[in-house]
Amino acid sequence: MKIMGKSAKSPATKAVILAVACTLGAMVPVAANAAIGSACLFGQGRILGTGAVTAIDGAAGGGINPWAVISGYGTNQQIGATAFYSHVLLNNYNLNAYGASVGLFNRIEISFARQGFSLGNTGQTLDHRILSVVSGSSVPLGTSTTSAALGLSGPAFFGSNYDLNQDIVGLKARLFGNVVYDQNWWEPEVSVGVDFHHNEMPKNLADTLHVARNGVSYYLSATKVWLNGLFGLTTLADVNIDVTNANQQGLLGFGGVNGMRYKVLPAASVGVFLNRHVVLGAEYRDMPQNQLIAPSSGAGNFSTLGNAVSKTSAWKDVYVAWFPYKQLSVTAAYVDLGTIATEKNQNGLYLSLTSSF
Repeated sequence: MKIMGKSAKSPATKAVILAVACTLGAMVPVAANAAIGSACLFGQGRILGTGAVTAIDGAAGGGINPWAVISGYGTNQQIGATAFYSHVLLNNYNLNAYGASVGLFNRIEISFARQGFSLGNTGQTLDHRILSVVSGSSVPLGTSTTSAALGLSGPAFFGSNYDLNQDIVGLKARLFGNVVYDQNWWEPEVSVGVDFHHNEMPKNLADTLHVARNGVSYYLSATKVWLNGLFGLTTLADVNIDVTNANQQGLLGFGGVNGMRYKVLPAASVGVFLNRHVVLGAEYRDMPQNQLIAPSSGAGNFSTLGNAVSKTSAWKDVYVAWFPYKQLSVTAAYVDLGTIATEKNQNGLYLSLTSSF
C-alpha cells in the first residue's frame, strides 16, 4: 500500500535499518580511534631537546658521549627515529660519520653508525716513520714504501688518503628515571648500552698492530636535568662509565699486544640551555691505553714506533647545539682529541646534523 506516493515500510524493515545504522555508527569511533592510534604510534610527543643530538657512534647524546636518553621524541607509547651526519676536521685527519637510530617507546634504542677516518697525507708520513725504524736511520720523504721495504707481511703501508672504516651497531635500554618529570627527586635517568664494532682494516695491518678487528664496548649512563638549574637556566649533567678495549673508539682496532683486556673509564657531559632552542656545553671521554706493535727482531725494533702509535689522549669538546624544531638539530663544536697514530694536537672543528621523525 502506498501512502502519499511513498512505500510504507514494515516494522521489521525499520528495525533492520535502525540496527544497521546503529552498527555503522558504533564502528565510526572505533575506526577513528584505530586510525588515530596508528598515526600516533610514530610520533614526537616528548619535549624539544629531550632526544638530545647524535654522538659519533650513532647513539643519542652529545658529540662524543652517549647519554641515558632515548633517541627521537617518541613517548612511552610511541616510536621515534633519527638520521644523522657528522664531520670532524682535525689538523692531520678527517672523520665522517653517518647513520640512523630508532627509539622504541622511550625504553629501547637501536642505532647504526658508519665511520670513515681519513689519514690524508699523514699516511705517507706514517709509512716513512715505519721505514726509518726498520732501516735504523732517517729516510727522506719520497722513498719507496713497499711492503718489503717496510718489513711487513703484505701491503700494510698506508700511502696517501688511506681510510680506516668501521660499522657500529648500538643497543641502549633505559632502566629507570626521566630527565624531565623527576624534578622533585635526586634520581637521574639511567641507561645501559652496548656497541658492536666491525673495523674493516686489512688483516695484515691488524696483525702488525696486534689488534682485533671486531670488538664490543659497554657503558652505563646517568643523565640528570634541572629545569631551574645554573643561573636559573635548565641545566644538564651526564656521567658515563665505559667498559671498553677500543683504540680511539675502535678506529685503530681493539686490544693490543697484551690481549683484549677491558678498561673501566669515565666520561662526562654538561650543558646549559640558554633558551629552549640553544644549548652550550662541554664533554670529556677517557680512552684506554693499549700497547700496539710488539717489538720484532725480524723486522727491526718497532718498540719506539709502537709506543708512539699506542699513545692516546682523552677526547674533549666544547659545543653549542641548536634545536630550531623537533625535526632538526645542528651541533657545532671545538674538539681536542689529543694524539692519534703518532700525530699530536689533533684538534679542530666538529659539525653534526640530526633529523628526527
